Amino acid sequence: MSEIDKVVRALVANLGAPPDFGSRNELSPVLSVITVLMSLDKRKPEEIEERIKALQSPDPDYGPLAEIRDYAGLLTPEKYLRIDPRGDGDGKRAALLLPLLDALVDSFRDFPGHSEKERARAWAIAARPSDWSFGPFRLLGLKGFQHLRMLLGANTIIPTKDVVGFVAKAVGRAVDAPEAVYLLERAAGRLRYEISEIPREIWARAFALPSTPR
Repeated sequence: MSEIDKVVRALVANLGAPPDFGSRNELSPVLSVITVLMSLDKRKPEEIEERIKALQSPDPDYGPLAEIRDYAGLLTPEKYLRIDPRGDGDGKRAALLLPLLDALVDSFRDFPGHSEKERARAWAIAARPSDWSFGPFRLLGLKGFQHLRMLLGANTIIPTKDVVGFVAKAVGRAVDAPEAVYLLERAAGRLRYEISEIPREIWARAFALPSTPR
């Protein structure tokens, strides 16, 4: 049995029913980027929502990333994000904005789609968890990178200790976080499960249970 099939078996055994598909993200690519950058500062969800609403325009697509990048570069990232430079962590967020937009503009060019949002979704689905270690994505960390992929439409998850432990127990060996996420994505694809809709307690409960003979 392959390791992907072992994770498939573990998911089926620990879920009473397939998880329902949740509502997909409706933010444009640039607002997804801003959401992730603000989350890096550990802002409260209501504060992030307030900032996103303030930045939204009547145009639902909010302009292509390349135009936003040029505008933010002229205005300065700090002014574009409307941050207080004296605030904790704001400098980190501002410093990431331009290189991250540059990387995404370049990456989306390689994927099909009638709109930037479609190309962004195709990129997010095709990207692997291990891609977080390349270029400016390194500064997001694995969790930030996974958050971005989720917001752009990938069926994936932000890894936690329990998630990694769940996969390690399923395959019978130690795995790192990127590999755990990769195996979960492949298993969920075979089952047509929405990973992000699996309750957190499932991972913790399954990880805590004693292993069964293989």
